[in-house]
Amino acid sequence: MVFMRLNKTSYDTSKDRTGVEYIPIHLVENGVKSYYVNPDNAVDAAIVLLVAAVHPDSSLSQDKYDFQPMSLSSFASADEVKALRIGDSIVSAGLLPGKSGERRNYPFFKFGAISNIPDEPTWTACEAGMPPLLSERVWFIAANLVGGNSGSPIFYDPPELCLMEGMFHCTRGLDRGMIIGIQAMSLGDQQFGSADIAGMTPIEDVFTIIRQDLYRGDLGKKK
Repeated sequence: MVFMRLNKTSYDTSKDRTGVEYIPIHLVENGVKSYYVNPDNAVDAAIVLLVAAVHPDSSLSQDKYDFQPMSLSSFASADEVKALRIGDSIVSAGLLPGKSGERRNYPFFKFGAISNIPDEPTWTACEAGMPPLLSERVWFIAANLVGGNSGSPIFYDPPELCLMEGMFHCTRGLDRGMIIGIQAMSLGDQQFGSADIAGMTPIEDVFTIIRQDLYRGDLGKKK
C-alpha cells in the first residue's frame, strides 16, 4: 500500500491544524492488481487505476480535495512528439522530499529544455553510488530535477509568441502546452556531480500503459 497526499479544498490556517490528507492506495486488492506497467522493461513508468485502488471509505471528490484532473488530450500526439527538438523549452512541477510543506503541498516548478533524444536506452542505477544495472529508454532534459521529483509530469512550454492566436505562425505547429513525459531519473548525484540533467520517460511509452485499461465495447463481454 502507498499513500497519496492531497491538499484539502477547504482549509483555514487560523482553525485547521493541517490542510492535507493521506489517501491509501491499494496496489493489490483481493489478489487483483490495480496498477499497470509497460511490457517493455526499458520503460520506467507505472499507472494506478484509482477507481480500483482507493479505499471505499475515501472519496476523491474535488469538493473535498484540491486537484484538477487532466484529459488524455493533454498528452502530446504522436505527430507533436515527432516535431519536438533539442532546445525546446520544458516546465515541470513536483514535490521535494522534506520541503513539500507540513500543512500543505507546495509544488516546486522547474524550467529547462530538451537536452537530447537518444535512439538507444541508457544504463542507470537504482540509487546513487550503485553500479548501473538498468537499461531505460529516456529523453534527457537540461533542468535541475532531483531524484525526489521522479514521476513528475514534464510539459512542453511553447514560446510566448506562439500563444498569441492569429498573430504569429509557429513553426512545427507546436503552439500549446502539453505533457511530453514524466521524470524517470536524475543525473545530479554523486556519480555525475551537478549535472543538472534528468531522464524523462516519453509520453508515448506512458500512453502504452494507459491503453491497456482502455476498452471500447460491451463491458459484459470483456475478457
